[in-house]
Amino acid sequence: MNTRRLATTGVALVAALALGLTGCGTGTDTAAPAGDGGTTGAAPASSAPADARAELAAAAKKLNQQTVKMRLTSPVINGSGVMDPATKTGDMTLKMGAEGTFRILMLGNDVYLKVSGMQGMPKKWMHMDATKLGKSGQLNLMPDGDPGGAKQMVDSVVDVERTAPGSYSGTLDYTRTKPDDKAIQALGDKAKAVPFTARVDDQGRLVEFAIDTQVLHESLGTMITNYSDFGAPVTVKKPPAGDTQEAPQELIESMGS
Repeated sequence: MNTRRLATTGVALVAALALGLTGCGTGTDTAAPAGDGGTTGAAPASSAPADARAELAAAAKKLNQQTVKMRLTSPVINGSGVMDPATKTGDMTLKMGAEGTFRILMLGNDVYLKVSGMQGMPKKWMHMDATKLGKSGQLNLMPDGDPGGAKQMVDSVVDVERTAPGSYSGTLDYTRTKPDDKAIQALGDKAKAVPFTARVDDQGRLVEFAIDTQVLHESLGTMITNYSDFGAPVTVKKPPAGDTQEAPQELIESMGS
């Protein structure tokens, strides 16, 4: 089994998971339609002046309060998904071109991973216990106390300014997201000043987060995550027992903190 290759598929997967931006998924690669929390709204110009960091922090924290649909787009990795932070359930699909397609289901502390398009990987779902992955584990996508990834997103912000009503720009320090993740720490100093832009809707919810990940590797380009359909029902089903196997220890250790 090619678990070593799975665990080291490159900086693109690390970048996608590091901020919890893909902590959910629909199981399809179709674009997530905008609902009542779509990406078209902008905060009204009349909103009271406030610290840009506090505004962005409040918008990010709303990701922990409702179900949400997301869409991730970039030159090398694309995906979509849904999650319910209250129940810690989610379903995510990431397409990584030649590296294959990653489907991740989350039901509480149970994580199920299926990889297609990568030679040597099992056909069945691989089950892992999220509590054994550690708080910095790459597949611990909805950690206790911060299921939507809002805290680690906010904690990673080095500086930010409001460029227009509902629009922000600044830089991130990726090494702050998961301090014990060796893959992130291996990125070195270039991971400490990653440019980003963000948009917030008229209800103060984060609806777009764009990261210029080409500073991590020139092939990555800009990674954009859009959030929509806040409050829509989320249903995630456990894979059939006959189509599930325990993940090999090598994979658990590699994906853990």
